[in-house]
Amino acid sequence: MLPTALGKTIIAMLLALEKLNDGKVLFMAPTRPLAYQHYETFKDKTSLSLEELALVTGKHPQSKRIQLYESARVIFATPQCIYNDLKSAVLSLDGFSLLIFDEAHRARGNYAYVGIASTYVQQRNNPLIIGLTASPGGSEESIAQICRNLAIEAIEFRHDEDPDVKPYIQPVEVQWRPVVVPEPYLKVRNKLKEMLIERIKRLQALGVLTGKEPAFITRRDLVELNEELQRRLVEGSGGYLYEVKVQATAALSVAHMIELIETQGPETLKAFMDKTLINMAEEGSRGHKSILNDPLFTEAKIYTTQALATPNPKVEELKRILQEQFNAKPDSRLIVFSQYRDTVDMILKRLEGLPKVKAARFVGQGFKDGSPGMTQEQQHEAIQKLRGGEVNVLVATSIAEEGLDIPEVDHVVFYEPVPSEIRYIQRRGRTGRRVAGKVSIIMAEGTLDEVFYWTTIAKVRRMRRVIKQLNRKLPKRQVVIEAPKPQVVKPVILKPEERITAYIPPPQTQPVKRVKQYEWFTPELVDVKGLGKAFRWFMGNLPSKPVPVQKLVEQAVEATGLSKAQVETALWRLLQQGMLYQPEPGMVVTVNHRAIQSPKEGRSP
Repeated sequence: MLPTALGKTIIAMLLALEKLNDGKVLFMAPTRPLAYQHYETFKDKTSLSLEELALVTGKHPQSKRIQLYESARVIFATPQCIYNDLKSAVLSLDGFSLLIFDEAHRARGNYAYVGIASTYVQQRNNPLIIGLTASPGGSEESIAQICRNLAIEAIEFRHDEDPDVKPYIQPVEVQWRPVVVPEPYLKVRNKLKEMLIERIKRLQALGVLTGKEPAFITRRDLVELNEELQRRLVEGSGGYLYEVKVQATAALSVAHMIELIETQGPETLKAFMDKTLINMAEEGSRGHKSILNDPLFTEAKIYTTQALATPNPKVEELKRILQEQFNAKPDSRLIVFSQYRDTVDMILKRLEGLPKVKAARFVGQGFKDGSPGMTQEQQHEAIQKLRGGEVNVLVATSIAEEGLDIPEVDHVVFYEPVPSEIRYIQRRGRTGRRVAGKVSIIMAEGTLDEVFYWTTIAKVRRMRRVIKQLNRKLPKRQVVIEAPKPQVVKPVILKPEERITAYIPPPQTQPVKRVKQYEWFTPELVDVKGLGKAFRWFMGNLPSKPVPVQKLVEQAVEATGLSKAQVETALWRLLQQGMLYQPEPGMVVTVNHRAIQSPKEGRSP
């Protein structure tokens, strides 16, 4: 693991050249543009001929791919293409002396990297694998999982402050730019919250999510409930669970709309209302139909339309950032990241006519809710325009987060914080590659934005600690077993007399994931002022062992000078986001402690 722009590709290239005497080399990257980028690096910086290098993608017919596998010495490819050819037995890995997995943090679950590594270890007597990433994950288990899946035996880790790294990297200044949420936006949010509470009350009347007050049910609770319901329905349970699923689906969509108005603005929320909700309802979703027929939704939609007349404070702040940058350095290149394609399109419209700004769109290939994607050729063209100065602002979704080497970028803007240490590191790494860079993070005060930012910073710090400790725990030879493919269970159609009328879990032969039921700490008074200061204190003082809530609150009040209500509100937000949990009423502990508890010590997840 190395920070971005510190030469992971060059290190892999040098190792590849050394291992070519022992066999072929396979260099994989998760996207075609990134695979092409590595291909170009080898073409420009080695003496290998074009015949010895091959870029293999799904666009090639299988006969052509077989020819390239046989003739080339270094093969650059996307993992799904390689995995498909392994499954169809047109490719064997026993002749490869080295496999390189770029963006190795993707080696989880059913991602193709996992199956490829498993096959390679089985086919090659002396396999050698190198995984490249700047962001392996925020917990020991997630990083250890990557090591198991890729048969990794040792981790080489450096971060920005290491003495053998610091002289060779460019400084990156990170600043957060707070904005105040306008009153019309709050009216929309409050109406949606009212709508969400009504949905949760219906769910509780059906016997689920009964462990907390409706106002304190989080989005995570709803996600886990939906997963549990889906599992039971696939296994053949039915009856009233279908009604629970309808209400749970609707509640989750309402929670998503609350997040949109808080973190994106009314433009993106209205696009979701007008496109996604209607499309899902037309496809037969009863949950989304029930939303459209809800009088509270009609009111929320009216408020959303009214809120469009109020300038979006995030867009206005973005304009200020761009103007400041171009006034200070007219030849700057910037990337503005947003989580949603609708927000990208909205930002581009708002930037039209802004002096000195020449903005372009950069999104994935898929066609989503009436929004066209970009082909590989269009993406490549957009990057070239940014490099050449024809475009100086790229407004992008997550497609631009991983790996793309655009050294001309000297400023990255987060339109919203992301609740992921991996995505934070990847976004941040698009600047400061050859010259000093800057990162600006726009945050709406008193919303999920602040929680996402501070939890992500804590995860990044925890990731560094975990990696340093993990090396000594890695076994010297990993046994990689490919995960079994999920089996589709034929639903059981119950007779009327067999249908259940209460939520009684059927007997299980294997342990299953349960919906969490905790007794949560609730503040006596919610006060949104001073949240940022309180979050910062908590991030540096998360308890590794269970401590009384009252003691932690008293310490925070004394250290920060904030009121008890302000501190309790921040603590409550951290509990909602899962950074802390309560092993028993009145006690809190960081989630790290929970992960290492034995089954007897902790509650089942």
